Amino acid sequence: MNAASNTLQSTPIKPRLLEAFNPATGAKIGEVCATNVDDIPAIMAGARAAQPAWEALGVKGRLKVMRKFKEVFYFKRDRINGVVMEEQGKLPFEALSQEFWPSIEMISYYLRTAEETLRPRPVFSLLLAFRYHQIEYRAHGVVLIISPWNFPFYLTVPAIMAALIAGNTVLFKPSEFAVLSGELLANMLWEAGVPRDVFQIIHGTGEVAAAAIKAKPNKIAFTGSVSTGRKVAAAAAEHLIPVTLELGGKDATIVLEDADLDRAAKGVTFGSMANAGQACASVERVYVMRSVMDSFVQKLAKEITEHVRVRTQDGSLCLAPMTTAMQLKIVESQVQEALAQGAQAVIGGRVIENGGGRFYEPTILTDLKPAMRVLTDETFGPVVSIVPVDSEEEAVQLANGTGYGLLGSVWTRDRARGLRIARQLKAGHAGVNDHIISANLPALPWGGVGETGYGRTRGKEGLLEMTTTQGISVDLVPISISEMLIWYPHTQLKQNLLMRIIAFMQGPTIKEQIKALTGKF
Repeated sequence: MNAASNTLQSTPIKPRLLEAFNPATGAKIGEVCATNVDDIPAIMAGARAAQPAWEALGVKGRLKVMRKFKEVFYFKRDRINGVVMEEQGKLPFEALSQEFWPSIEMISYYLRTAEETLRPRPVFSLLLAFRYHQIEYRAHGVVLIISPWNFPFYLTVPAIMAALIAGNTVLFKPSEFAVLSGELLANMLWEAGVPRDVFQIIHGTGEVAAAAIKAKPNKIAFTGSVSTGRKVAAAAAEHLIPVTLELGGKDATIVLEDADLDRAAKGVTFGSMANAGQACASVERVYVMRSVMDSFVQKLAKEITEHVRVRTQDGSLCLAPMTTAMQLKIVESQVQEALAQGAQAVIGGRVIENGGGRFYEPTILTDLKPAMRVLTDETFGPVVSIVPVDSEEEAVQLANGTGYGLLGSVWTRDRARGLRIARQLKAGHAGVNDHIISANLPALPWGGVGETGYGRTRGKEGLLEMTTTQGISVDLVPISISEMLIWYPHTQLKQNLLMRIIAFMQGPTIKEQIKALTGKF
C-alpha cells in the first residue's frame, strides 16, 4: 500500500494543454502548455526583480533592444502571416495588411518618437523662480497585458512596445484562441535580446488572468469584451491597480444624401466585412438618409456580393471564417432573432456549411426595430444593419444611441458638414469619408468612451499610459521667495506682503495690480 502511494506521488502531473485549431478547416494546428496558476506568484516575483535593471538601461538602452526586435519582426513576416492565417483563419491579404503592416508601423513609430515623448519636461513657476522644476516619467513596474484573439499582433504589439520602452517588465497573457501567435511574439522578443524575466508569457483561460491580477501587477492593459473588462476592472480595483480597457464596439456610420454612394458602399463593405466583421472597429450600423436608402442598399449589396464570398473559382478564400464557435453562435442568434421579429435579409442571413470551417454569410439587414439586439449589442461578425433616417439630427442621435463609443464615420461630399457631424459623435475616433482605415495610424491614440472602456493605446498617449509621472524640484540658490514668505515664523508683515504678491500676480485688473504695488488696499 505504501509502495503504491509512493509511486503515485512520484508520477509527474501532466500539464494542461491548450490546443489551436484552424477555424477555416477545423484541423488541429498546434498546442501549448497552460500556465499553472500556482506558478503565477513566482513568475510575478521574477518580473519584479528584473524591472529595476531594465529601467536602469534608460530609454536609449531599451530602444536599442527594441530596434533589434523590429529587425527580427520584419524578417519573420512570412511566419507571422502564416500563423495568423492558420490560427485565426485570416486571408493572406488581411494578414499582411491588418496584422503585419500596421504592427511594424507601430514599432517604427515608437522607435522614432519615444525618446522625445519620455524626455523630462521643465515647468516654470514665477513664485518659485529660484528653483528648477520638471516632470519626469517613471515606469509603473510590472505590466500585465491581456490581449484578444481577433488581432493577436496588431492589438498587442502597441501595448507591449509601450510597456517595455517605458521601463516596465511585462506579463503577457494572449487569448486562449491565439496561443501560437502569442508564442511567436514572445520568441521574437527574446531573440531580439529582451531578457526572459523582463518579458514573460502566461497561457490559459480566465483563471490564469485572475491569478495574475491577484498577484498585484502595477498596471493592467486589457483588450476584450465588455463583460470580461468589467471583471478585470473590478478585480483591479480591489488592489487599486490602474487599468487601460479597450472593449467592444457597435460602430455606426452615417451616409448623407450628398455622399458619393459608390465610394460609401465600398468603404462600408470594407469596414463591415474585413476579418469577417470580427473587429471592435467594424461598421455594424449604417444610418442612411431616406432619399438615398434604396440606392445605397443596392450598391452595398452588389459590392459585397462581388467581393466578399467564401470561395472564389480558384478555391481561395475571400471571406474569413468566424474564429470561435461561440462567436458564430452569437452572430447566428442575433440575426435569426431579428428575422423572426420582422427584419429582412437583403443578402445572407445564415451559417455556411463549408468542410468543417466556421463561416457566416455576408449579411445586410433592413426593416429593423430599435430594440433588436442586432442594433444594440455588439455582433462581431459579417453583418451590417441599415436604418433610414430623415435628418442629420436623427442620424447623430441614433448613432450615439448605444453605450459603446469607439469609431464613427460620416459620408458626404461636403467636408465641412462631415466634420461638423463627426464632432458630434460620441466616439474615440471619428472620420469623414472613411471608417476603419484610420485606426491603423500609429500616431493616433486608440480607445473609446462609455462601454468601450477608458485609457488609450498607440500614439504618445499610449506610451504615457505605461508611465507614472514624478515631479522633481531642485533649488538653484540658497534661499527662495517661498522660503522667505512661507516658512516659520509667520508674521503680520509676511501676511501683508503675501497679499500684495497674490494681488499683483493674480489680480483681474490693472487697477488691482497698481494697488498691490502701492500698498493701498
